Amino acid sequence: MAFKTLLTVTEFSESGTLEFEAAIALAQRFSAHLSVLVVGGVPPLPFYGYGAGGAQVWVEENEQRARDLAAAGARVEHILSTRDISFDVRPRLTSVAGEDEVIGRHAIYADLTVMLRPRRGELSTVEKQTIDGVLFDSGRPLLVMPDPASTRPVGRHVLVAWNARREAARALADAMPLIAKAEAVTLLLVDPETGIDAHGEEPGADVALLLARHGLRVSVATVKDTGQSVSRDILDKAGEVDADLIVMGAYGHSRLRENVLGGTTREMLETSNIPLLLAH
Repeated sequence: MAFKTLLTVTEFSESGTLEFEAAIALAQRFSAHLSVLVVGGVPPLPFYGYGAGGAQVWVEENEQRARDLAAAGARVEHILSTRDISFDVRPRLTSVAGEDEVIGRHAIYADLTVMLRPRRGELSTVEKQTIDGVLFDSGRPLLVMPDPASTRPVGRHVLVAWNARREAARALADAMPLIAKAEAVTLLLVDPETGIDAHGEEPGADVALLLARHGLRVSVATVKDTGQSVSRDILDKAGEVDADLIVMGAYGHSRLRENVLGGTTREMLETSNIPLLLAH
């Protein structure tokens, strides 16, 4: 099964600097429809209260923001109209607190959401809302592209971060349209536990056989406790095998716990220069 409907989310920008090449290339590769959700925050209520004057100012600011957002949507349409793809553009004005729900509702009706991330480091508010909305509210996978301008196909050599948990199995299944034509797949197990209640008697063997039955060339790599973070272990191995896509389950703990403690998912999102396919 191929991806036939893609969603990408972009934040309203006064500058109009928009880059969608990575999403466009993916849509062309799968002959897929690309939906672009342009989100803009509702202006905050004026600090001087809810009086008639303050309310009127807020209404006028809200109307202006809606017009600006529509203009941003028109700029996106102009960019995409020059490309040979099926597309639609959806400007949506919403409160910052409700952006994840809006994004999640749209992601439900897409096979894959593509998050274009032009920089590493701390996640922006819209990026956090996109991650939360897609992974927790839609049940759909998320592909994070660290270079929005890249047109290089991903999935030539795929590294699967495998921990024998539900999230990892979900990510692997969701990534199959990208994995199916991979030249090589590396299964990485970080400090695996042997046993029927963990990774099996031979860690990685069961999932390697699953992929081999799809006609894929699979190798299993294990990393013992190195004293560094799991995310660093994953990225080091991905660089070693020249992987161009990392597939992994996201947020094995609750969203709140991950946000408080950091977690492997967040570290990967903030530091990876390799595309990530995540599922929860």
